[in-house]
Amino acid sequence: MSIRLTPEQERRVQAVAGSGAYDSPEEVVEAALAAIEQRSVPGFAGTSEELDGLLAEGMASRELSEEEFWSSVNQTTDAMLAEPRFPTVG
Repeated sequence: MSIRLTPEQERRVQAVAGSGAYDSPEEVVEAALAAIEQRSVPGFAGTSEELDGLLAEGMASRELSEEEFWSSVNQTTDAMLAEPRFPTVG
């Protein structure tokens, strides 16, 4: 499969790769695909803004490996899913 990026998309991928957050444009694309997969988890009750915040936080941190980052996102997402969204009547 061949994918064509617009000049703006290519600039954005190169900027992320050039920031040192990822070693290559391919890793940037892989992380983006993983983020899309994460968003498509059935039952995720968080907002897209919450998930975007988690992703941005992880990408900004150069201390975590990609595996550690996704583990952290999964733990945070699991915790958000476990939280009651509505008060219980008692």
